[in-house]
Amino acid sequence: MKKFNLIILAGGKDGAWCESYGYKKKAMLPLLGKPTVSWVIEAFSRSDYIDNIIIIGPKELRRLYSMRYVHRLLPEQASFMQNLFYAVFYIKASTYKFARAHNGYLISFCDAAFLTTGVINATLKTIAESDPGIALHYVQKETIARNGYPIENRSYFHVCGKEYTGSNIYYVKKFSKLLKVFNDLRLLRGYRKEPQKILEHINYENEGISGVEEALSKRLSTALKIFISPFAEMGVDIDRGSDYEFAKAHFQKIKQQYAKSKDKKYF
Repeated sequence: MKKFNLIILAGGKDGAWCESYGYKKKAMLPLLGKPTVSWVIEAFSRSDYIDNIIIIGPKELRRLYSMRYVHRLLPEQASFMQNLFYAVFYIKASTYKFARAHNGYLISFCDAAFLTTGVINATLKTIAESDPGIALHYVQKETIARNGYPIENRSYFHVCGKEYTGSNIYYVKKFSKLLKVFNDLRLLRGYRKEPQKILEHINYENEGISGVEEALSKRLSTALKIFISPFAEMGVDIDRGSDYEFAKAHFQKIKQQYAKSKDKKYF
């Protein structure tokens, strides 16, 4: 079975909304008494597809019980892109020993608390079987709504009459190729809240998801694959106060459901 080395990004500034709850980092916001990032760590740690977990974030993460599942905590850098490349270089040097052949880099985020191990396994199985240069997952707006998650305050792009939002899991096989298009990556990162502008940037014409794949593959000089995820959990995170309020209610509901069942492993 192909195994992945995972980077969880937990650095950066999280804004006044987070401090209004008494926390400087959203990674530390409690859900049922457990920090948000701990839910992410534990969900990935239970996956058979995960080898090592690397987190880049503040020193305060060290005291978390869930850090027992983490191979290394790296100090956060000045920006998102610096955090990402620092973590990638660490894996490339310490785990892959600069070898050309390796299993690439899996990336997720400290606020992806809705992910379950089942969703993670299904997603990583798809990546392992397709072996792309880059794997992006998108979720249809209707999928999120149908599963009871809020559709407001999310960013969507429109392709052939359907609306899609980005996901919480990314995969890159060779970062060396992406270094050549660093300015494109930085620009695409800047458009994360305005995904329609990404389509404008790559000169996309209305040819469906396959057209987006082709345009991005050409722009980033690698074989990029876009998957439309059937899992609403892939398209939701905790990025503002309203997300956090929903998450608290959502997790409390799940706890009550599990209390009535025979399976108590989730908690």
